[in-house]
Amino acid sequence: MSPLSIIICVFGLGILAAAHEIGHFLVAKRLGIKVEELSIFVGPSLVTWKRKGIEYHIRLIPFGAYVRFAGLEDEDGGVANPDSYFNQSKWKRLLVALGGPVTNYLLGIIIFAVSFSFTGFFTLNLDTVFAGTQIADSGAVEGDTIKSINGHGILTDLDFSYAEFAVANTDPLQMTLRSHTTGKTYEVTLKPVITSQYFLGISRLNDLDANGGWSIADVNPQQNDGHPVFKAGDSLLAVNGVSITDPAFASTITDSKGAEITATIIRDGVKQDIKLKTMFVETVNDRGIYIKYGSGTIPLIKQSVLYSFSVIKVSIFSIHDMITGKIAPRDAVTGPVGIANIVSDVVNEPKTNSGQKLENLGFLAGLISVGFAFSNLLPLPGLDGNALVLLAIEMI
Repeated sequence: MSPLSIIICVFGLGILAAAHEIGHFLVAKRLGIKVEELSIFVGPSLVTWKRKGIEYHIRLIPFGAYVRFAGLEDEDGGVANPDSYFNQSKWKRLLVALGGPVTNYLLGIIIFAVSFSFTGFFTLNLDTVFAGTQIADSGAVEGDTIKSINGHGILTDLDFSYAEFAVANTDPLQMTLRSHTTGKTYEVTLKPVITSQYFLGISRLNDLDANGGWSIADVNPQQNDGHPVFKAGDSLLAVNGVSITDPAFASTITDSKGAEITATIIRDGVKQDIKLKTMFVETVNDRGIYIKYGSGTIPLIKQSVLYSFSVIKVSIFSIHDMITGKIAPRDAVTGPVGIANIVSDVVNEPKTNSGQKLENLGFLAGLISVGFAFSNLLPLPGLDGNALVLLAIEMI
């Protein structure tokens, strides 16, 4: 984790936390609740001023912020102080508690709108339907709009991806779509076609390398009956004398039927032949669901609003899946350290230029801001959700 990524993470989280507290402050001030202090960040005060009885501070450490209400530091808990926060109407305190999460949510919408204006955004309209895919056999056509997957309504590409990947590629998937020509909804079922083939047991880069071969990126540990002979970085030139650029190359692999073959490779600059057995693997045809990019100001704003809602929706699904054991807790919950690691990965990615890194960091800020809004509404001690629950009990 680089120092730059730590600085970006701390400062970014500090800004989002400050926005949260400013939300509480603005609602309280609007409702006439006495506020004694608003501090942006924490630690020693760098800049301070006082206006209309409120102390304002900008402090040294860019992590967090806080609002100090009247009566909170009184020895009697503010009971005798008519300006005390606890002597305010319950509905006012309820709105103040909601002010922070709502501000983070609205900020997330703004961040997404700015981010999408640079990166573009996806619609839920089907793109090209390729032959041989599951969706091609279902009868769905390009331009139709995805409405639901397995009964779950879909708002954006975010919850579309979550709903799709929640279903194994070998299981049928039901979709509801709206026709772009008639406007009517219809249902289709994507049925997987499972086939058995022989493979080399490697993954490779798409383009030819300097040797005119395939640069091997990864090797399946079960390759060659569990004794891999390929190595990452090898350049594969041919199998049984058939070049990888020859149209007959694929049939050379599938026709081997597990028999020993000879692969010609370049390893560490030395051309050599190695012998191995192909792997027998069951494969399933691709679902082939591709969606189109959107355009226009109104669709962009709509997407930004819906995307923020999708973040909360997916968060709820993730917690449910964590409780039911479908996913590990570490995959559903990300704390400050996890966020710092994600930021570090974005900042230190060598193949991404500075503009793309800024776009990725902006999008990540939107996710975190909406995540703040959602997590603070959870009924846990120290969070706004806990105060909302207690206030609701008082009101009842």
